[in-house]
Amino acid sequence: MKNLDTCLRMLLSVTCLLTGSLCSQPVSAQDAAAVFAAFEQAVVDTVSRAEKSIVAVARIPLRNEKIDRQQSRHPFGPPRNFDGSDPLSPDFVPQEFGTGILMSQPGKPETRFVLTNYHVVDGGQPFLNDGSVISDARLTVRLDRTHVAWASIYAADPRSDLAVLAIDGEQLGTALTERPTLPLPETVEFRKGQFVLALGNPYAVARDGSPSVSSGMISNVSRYPLVDTRGGEKTIHQFGTLLHVDTRLGPGFSGGALLNSSGQFIGITTSLAALEGYESSVGYAIPFSDSMRRIVEELLSGQEVEYGFLGVQVIEPVGRRFNNVRVQNPQGVFIRVVVPDSPADRAGLRSGETIRAVNGVRLYSQDDLFREVGLLRPGANANIQVISREGQRFVDVKIAKWPVTDPDRIIVSQYRQPAWRGLRVDWPTGRMKFFDFEAAYPIAVVAKTVEPGSPAEAAGLRPGDLIDRVAGRSVETPEEFAAAVKSLRGNVRLNLTDGEAVTIQP
Repeated sequence: MKNLDTCLRMLLSVTCLLTGSLCSQPVSAQDAAAVFAAFEQAVVDTVSRAEKSIVAVARIPLRNEKIDRQQSRHPFGPPRNFDGSDPLSPDFVPQEFGTGILMSQPGKPETRFVLTNYHVVDGGQPFLNDGSVISDARLTVRLDRTHVAWASIYAADPRSDLAVLAIDGEQLGTALTERPTLPLPETVEFRKGQFVLALGNPYAVARDGSPSVSSGMISNVSRYPLVDTRGGEKTIHQFGTLLHVDTRLGPGFSGGALLNSSGQFIGITTSLAALEGYESSVGYAIPFSDSMRRIVEELLSGQEVEYGFLGVQVIEPVGRRFNNVRVQNPQGVFIRVVVPDSPADRAGLRSGETIRAVNGVRLYSQDDLFREVGLLRPGANANIQVISREGQRFVDVKIAKWPVTDPDRIIVSQYRQPAWRGLRVDWPTGRMKFFDFEAAYPIAVVAKTVEPGSPAEAAGLRPGDLIDRVAGRSVETPEEFAAAVKSLRGNVRLNLTDGEAVTIQP
């Protein structure tokens, strides 16, 4: 049987027959019927392979109760206050629902987790609670009518609107490893007019284990949604990352799988609320570009997703003249302010210059700059094209970390670096509450958390303290801090940027 991609190419010849256009070879009605039959079968085969990895996700609000901020002893603890209903019953119909995709952790094909949209599971119980999360809902994942289990949030990132769930495999009643997963594509191209299939759980119909399928095309790429998600802070997608798809995405399709004509899993669907005056909701999908692949892999590993920070304030240029330099086809963003000692400052960017491209991607607005820098991981290199009075030049910048505004909404189960004597550190820009945009960029790491009763707390360290030296060794990143303390024994002296010093005992 020919695959879907081959059948689509064959349909081009059939189009010649139907439209009466010139063809290199004549196409008979019998040949056309055969091609359509092959195309139909290819679609059926593609859906049959992928649908086994699609699950139904339900969010059940707690009644008059919230799970507190204490450390979670059991991520799938017994539920309470469901008004007598049983969310695990085959007859239970949830009022809040979405879709999820079974996936494995990078390098661990035997594992099973569920990728979905953050807004589908917002407020659900975390897999591990470090004391920063208050939950007001429980989550279930249903594979089919008889196999359903409680789930918890393994990792969640509101900025990408993505989350990963862990499932109570013992309660599920079937071996999760027998369920296939959808792998992320190595490389994928997104084009307007590209044929796509979407699999999801509209109106909670997939609770019997049979997701619905919708076909269509990519209407456009790099779109800017008009509807904000909850929480106030913009998502990275509002800077222009999304695919606009014309597949039918009803309520519950959020978290569904988007497939291309080769059957590759190329994105995750998200159906936003209908706009006033329009009859249907807007269909979008988060594309699995290289940057989004990195985000999904970090969530599957249980880690916090980090975004890039350059250290400039910009405005969009007006007219055809930038800093007395006349250019053809004006583009770029004008640097108004460079934060002292920031990555931009240390790389030599100056106010009054214009950034025209980042890693070869041309910029036309502030959103373009925020997107291209934001999607880079901290520590990554950005090659920036700049024009000034002196002409054009290219600058390499080592990117820092974008400040998180609302860390309580981020959920993690694994940390990149272990706590050291009760202390966890971050990039100095890691949390907005510890960073001052009006001051110079600190060449240091920030104390992100200090465990109560730990040696770090006993020494007087507090969250927000900036540490620039460990036993006389300069540190600027969490990785450098971890390397500096790895082999240290006994008392260790930490220098703070305010001139103070503390000694941490073992």
